[in-house]
Order: sequence, then structure tokens, then C-alpha cells
Amino acid sequence: MPYFPLFVNLAGRFCLLVGGGAVAARKAQALIDFGASLTVVDPEPSENIRSLERQGLLGIRERAYGGTGEISGAALVVAATNDRELNQRIARDAEAAGIPVNVSDAPDLCSFFFPALVRRGELVAGISTSGACPRLTARLRQQLDRCWPSGLGEALEQLKEERRRIRESSDPAETIQRLDVLITGLLEEMEKTGGSSNKISVEHNEENNLDP
Repeated sequence: MPYFPLFVNLAGRFCLLVGGGAVAARKAQALIDFGASLTVVDPEPSENIRSLERQGLLGIRERAYGGTGEISGAALVVAATNDRELNQRIARDAEAAGIPVNVSDAPDLCSFFFPALVRRGELVAGISTSGACPRLTARLRQQLDRCWPSGLGEALEQLKEERRRIRESSDPAETIQRLDVLITGLLEEMEKTGGSSNKISVEHNEENNLDP
């Protein structure tokens, strides 16, 4: 059964990651990128993890995992140790507490997966094979990343502002029409450039505004 894709606001929310190696560092960075208030539990965290702590991006509890008290209040838990039995214990503790848990290289223990992400500002796409083939997920991410121009995030900011401006001055039906014209123009520009342009823009000239 495929997993349901759910976008969650992690900004400022406590998340716990158990493990301090290379895999843990990658997952830590992914959570940090989305504003999580992250704590890492590991008796010997790697230099990558320590570097993130020095930058003020996470906290470290430099000790072994201590049980359910560690995960209390967490929005989600990640187990990324090299000890399968410990990962299983963490997964059981999280499940018992009703907290979503991800366990590295153990799809059967996960209640959620880290998707392969393509991001341009506030525009985010997550790709997952529900643990069936992470390598395919990575390849699909690379393909999508080539298709999305680097300027797409800035274009979305323009659309966001246009949407606010139009909604203040138009009725709902007209708002939808005018936004559709702007979005169509954006997508057509992307097709012309083949995803290679850094300067994808949203214009609001007389033609695009569909003045009544």
C-alpha cells in the first residue's frame, strides 16, 4: 500500500533524531532546512553533526538513547543508528507514544518516509516509492530537478503577491481567471526555456490582467 503524501509544518517544532553518523547528518540537514527545532541523541556524534551544533542549528544530547523520556513532546522521531535492535526499540517507543517515526533502511519500521525533495523557495515536491526502491526515487528527483528552473521560487513569490493584489481588487471568479492567465504564461515560459532559465517571471500587463 503506498504511503499518503502529507506536507507538515515543522517550523519551530521539536524533532528528535537518534544517531550521529553520515545518514543522521543528512536527515538532520533535511529537517533543519524546514525549520525544525532538532535535537540529536548520540554518545559520539560525527563532526558533521557537531558542525551543525556549532552553527546553532541543532542541539546534542551526548549520550545513549534513554527511552521514552527522550521522545516526549516530539513532533516526529528519526532513528538513524547502526544498531537494528536499538532502532526497533526507538520505533516501538515512538509508536506507543503516537509519534511518527522514520527508521533508516528499515521500511517495515517506518510510519513515515523522507521523500526525495526538489525545492524552489516555497515550492516543494516530494517523491517516494514507499520504501520499495529508494534508488529510483533518487533518479526521479534528479530528473525533476533538471526540469524546474532555479528561478521558479522567485516566480512563485511573484505569483503569491499577484494573488494577494488581485484578491483585494476582484471578485472570486475574476481572480481565478487572472491567476490562470499568469500561471499559463509562467508554464509556457518554462517550456520555451526547457527548465534552464534563472529568470522565470510573472508579468501583469494589460493583456494578462484580463481587464473587464
